[in-house]
Amino acid sequence: MSITQVQALRAARNAGIVVPKQGIDKTHEYLKNCTTPRGGLIYSLQSGGGGERPTITVAAIASMFSTGEYTNELAKRWLKFVQPLVPIDSVGRDQFGHSEYTHYYYGQVIYCLGEDGYAKMFPESRESERLTWSKYRKAFFEYLAGHQNADGSWNGCPIGPVYTACCYLTILQLDNGVLPIYQR
Repeated sequence: MSITQVQALRAARNAGIVVPKQGIDKTHEYLKNCTTPRGGLIYSLQSGGGGERPTITVAAIASMFSTGEYTNELAKRWLKFVQPLVPIDSVGRDQFGHSEYTHYYYGQVIYCLGEDGYAKMFPESRESERLTWSKYRKAFFEYLAGHQNADGSWNGCPIGPVYTACCYLTILQLDNGVLPIYQR
């Protein structure tokens, strides 16, 4: 829920509503406390958290980016944790639980990185390992085009086709830069 709240606060700030920085700082601190030594996030401190969850880790990166923290050390740790678990060169080949939700946020993260954001975060990285919007866009959009049903929907999670379509359509519109929260 942290990502939803952070993006709501970002939208409020974009609308001219004063958002106290301490609320954002507390969110970052909570996410930091949910981070395991390997760099993944657990679900909740209150419930003991369970294991690391790539989906929640991706949402945490989006949360950090939504607050303008594009080079934050936590975001870098989270990105390195999740990158091998949700590789863009196999997008769609291995759908998994919550994959729509994962890509809803992963698409936002990679869109924010654009073509050179990853290289700025990790200047020592090799070009072949860098996440770029063009690589992700090509792989994911090809997947979506190849798996769309005749009625325009996609099969996906048990929540249903409307949820899946909403997640995917949000990703498809990122290039338009219409919503301020998704602008680079």
